[in-house]
Amino acid sequence: MSDQPPQLTGEQILALKFAAHRQLARWADKPELQPRQLARRAALIRAVRVLENRAFTDGCQLRATSDG
Repeated sequence: MSDQPPQLTGEQILALKFAAHRQLARWADKPELQPRQLARRAALIRAVRVLENRAFTDGCQLRATSDG
């Protein structure tokens, strides 16, 4: 295994944002969401906000925030 952390390219980040926006649009069309869906929607909104940061335009390296 490589010691290099996994990386996402700018193109992959765009794909993730597209997929996230698409799922959020699906959920927007539902009159009611289950609690699990509400939690996932909130997490997805937070993730999209992070990915919108210009610092990620050219990609990024992924690193675990903890050992677990």
